[in-house]
Amino acid sequence: TDLLDRERVPHAMLFHGPEGVGKSSTGRLVARALICRVSGCGTCDDCRLFDAGNHPDFIHVKLELRKDAKELRKRIVVDQIRRVASLIGTAPRAGARRVVLIDPADKMNLEAQNALLKTLEEPPPHAVLILIAARPQVLVSTVRSRCFALGFGPLRAEQLAGLLESRGIDPREARTRAALAEGRPGRAIELDLEMLYERREGLLTGLERLASKPDLKMLQELAASVAGKDEPALQANLELLAGLLRDAARCAAGDPADVLVHADLADRLSRLGSTLGAERASGLVASTDKLRDQLRFNLNRTLVAESLLAAVAGGPLP
Repeated sequence: TDLLDRERVPHAMLFHGPEGVGKSSTGRLVARALICRVSGCGTCDDCRLFDAGNHPDFIHVKLELRKDAKELRKRIVVDQIRRVASLIGTAPRAGARRVVLIDPADKMNLEAQNALLKTLEEPPPHAVLILIAARPQVLVSTVRSRCFALGFGPLRAEQLAGLLESRGIDPREARTRAALAEGRPGRAIELDLEMLYERREGLLTGLERLASKPDLKMLQELAASVAGKDEPALQANLELLAGLLRDAARCAAGDPADVLVHADLADRLSRLGSTLGAERASGLVASTDKLRDQLRFNLNRTLVAESLLAAVAGGPLP
């Protein structure tokens, strides 16, 4: 807000943090405030055009449909960034600025990032770029270094639960959602609790069996389930696995049950932590997080899942 009020807006900003903490919604609010000639009033022609997705000076770069129009591309490609470069090189049509929102910026492939770098090095004076990234580390360092970085973090569970209650959600459900979402407001609101509980039960049962009595067939079946049908499904399953393993590591380290995200499963997680041991459980959490970051390299989803689950069964950490 201070930057907007003082009209000292950086030519490029990077909003980074976990999924569901408000990066995208904040990015859109900032973009609208920059487009609006009265700082994001929400009622003028500029704001109405922006909200309708029709403002001539706003460019939203996102994952596009493939040529067969059946599914989204997995990456933002170089042609999209080249179109941006040609558009922002011209003068604004309505106001004083052209604003580009790249969301998710961490889905740009390397060629697209290199193309963007040319614009970041010599930006037109009327252009502002806003990049949204859940995994800023996958952006090349030269792109990151040319952006004003603003980190977004999760809320405390009790703070988020209070916000959910203010929206009319039952207090008990609000606490559950806040804990399972790990303090991320967007995630807490979107959670399908019934589906999450079902998926969690399957994953925890599989972890318990692999840790105590490894079975190759069961490992392969669980890996296929974890891999899912696409990268977002694998990301979601790896996130849930990391949460369960993190709680198991906490139990093994002697932490109290009230610090667990999955506190309702404290007894089972304690037994899993004892079987794995604190050091191995912590290593598995680190490996899971690392694998989530490396998915940008188009790794085979099933092999990613199998390598992690094999480590649970006693194999080397991936």
